[in-house]
Amino acid sequence: MSTPQHKMSVRLRGRTQRFKKFAFLLLLAAVLISLTAATANLAAAANAAQAQPLVGATTHPIQYWIGCAPSMVTSTNLNYFKQQGFTAVCVVVPDSQTYATQLTTIKSFNMQPIIDIEMPIWDGGQLQSTPISSFSGYFQSLKNAGWQYVASEGGRSGDLAYMHNYFRGYVNFNCDQCGLWKNVYVDPFTVANSWESYYPSEWPSIQTGSKQAAALGIQNGLLAGTWANNGGDNQIYANSVSGSGTPSYKSMLDWSYANGIGFTSFQVWCGDNPNGLSQYKSLGFDKIVANLQTYYPPTSSASFGSPWSTWHSLGGQLASGTGPAVCSQGSSLDVFVQGTDHVLYYTQWDGTTWSGWKSLGAGLTSSPAAISPASGVIDVFVRGTDGAVWETSYLSGS
Repeated sequence: MSTPQHKMSVRLRGRTQRFKKFAFLLLLAAVLISLTAATANLAAAANAAQAQPLVGATTHPIQYWIGCAPSMVTSTNLNYFKQQGFTAVCVVVPDSQTYATQLTTIKSFNMQPIIDIEMPIWDGGQLQSTPISSFSGYFQSLKNAGWQYVASEGGRSGDLAYMHNYFRGYVNFNCDQCGLWKNVYVDPFTVANSWESYYPSEWPSIQTGSKQAAALGIQNGLLAGTWANNGGDNQIYANSVSGSGTPSYKSMLDWSYANGIGFTSFQVWCGDNPNGLSQYKSLGFDKIVANLQTYYPPTSSASFGSPWSTWHSLGGQLASGTGPAVCSQGSSLDVFVQGTDHVLYYTQWDGTTWSGWKSLGAGLTSSPAAISPASGVIDVFVRGTDGAVWETSYLSGS
């Protein structure tokens, strides 16, 4: 016969076993709920990844530029565009002032400054009969202020060769509905083409021109105008807003990378509109830019490739096996060479242009050597036909 203590022990053991089974079932249920939630989270993350492509792995960083009136170049406005990923500012000037204050403001944000001089030197063709050399004083004032890159659309044959004397490079705005203008888009002085993207009918010309320019190492990008599609004059903008119709800004960028060209910039051009920022927002360009940056994220800085200029000839004919000698007097340079007639020649850069070659006579059998020990003083040394070292000196004012 079982004692009461034995019966109590049996009941306690039974309760303990039932409690352990119940606890196990609770633990198992918790694990199953956790696994279900984790699976749901993974599925949601996978769907989100498909909806938002990873930036960087399959996208192409590009520069974002803003083209605007001088009055828009304020610290408040540039801070806004900087936060939106813009790294270059093209100032659309109405006259021949230097706009040094705007240049300083742009540089303070570590943004690339460009000055659009179309109005002062071309004015829609109204100034085409004015020789480009008539603007030498204006160009020199811009150079003195610190502007290195200029932009324009239209101009005379020979404009870029002349501007090369003053600036580091030219940004070409291929003018609307005019096709490929005077081969400016492939000129060696052109550092970038910003193709004006308004009319779908121009897209074939942009494709042709950008291919030719890219083959020469010249950068290409798109320029989008901030005005509504009134009368069909900004259809590419309308296509980009609606998400239907071609081309759109994104489809043009997509084409450039699919064809090995790789547009490097997207410029939003407010022109000379002092209310450009409010129009930029009301037309939805903030949303257009944000959408493009999902696929084409902004670079951290804007540049035009190598800081070196393109090669250009100084003329002259050097004797075989010889090289030039160079010395500097502040902002000027003097270059000395042995000509094919074994005579010493020199040319001088005065800070603006190179002079023609001039003869210093003598008979050389070596490359020259030159030094400028003080401002206004130059000493040149050569080996003469007698094997001796010969020297000639230049003293300013003597």
